[in-house]
Amino acid sequence: MKAKGNENAEWGFKRPADGWHIVELGEGIDYLKDNEGKIFEDDKGNKKWKFPAKVNDPEAADNGADISQIVAENTQFGEQKVADILAAIGEFERFEKHFPGDRSFFEPAIIAKVKTTFAGKFLRMKTETSKDGKYSNPVRCAPMKFDPRSEDKETSAGKKKAQEGGEPISGKGAPPPHTQTTSSDDDWK
Repeated sequence: MKAKGNENAEWGFKRPADGWHIVELGEGIDYLKDNEGKIFEDDKGNKKWKFPAKVNDPEAADNGADISQIVAENTQFGEQKVADILAAIGEFERFEKHFPGDRSFFEPAIIAKVKTTFAGKFLRMKTETSKDGKYSNPVRCAPMKFDPRSEDKETSAGKKKAQEGGEPISGKGAPPPHTQTTSSDDDWK
């Protein structure tokens, strides 16, 4: 045999830990396909898309972990997820300006622009392990300027103030570790 089998093997797949992560959106947004090239669909026949992403934080134990997003087209949740990610990377208003009206992010011209806009952008995502322990599910996204520690402080301060009968105190977030710029309108022509 060319290789010796190990009963307890590790192949390098990392699952992100529960909590907030610095995430880099990748290139190669495309339909989610099986090994034979067949496009995956949900129970209602909506095609599924894969939006590549990974944890990109050299300080984190799960740096490099795959946190790709699987999104079904023609669904309200799929549309909302793309809109929320665009908002988190500071690009939502530009899409509204350039594609006015009740449009789908999965229309050919729009998804083509989503593909080039997402690549290399950073945001924060919060993950939670599924109840069965098999999956790490993204449950929130936020801009890089969001400091998850401020959320913890606000929650703690709010609980303490509520116990004292006062109003919660808001905290300021730390500056983001990655800088990000939005594209100019010149690249939309």
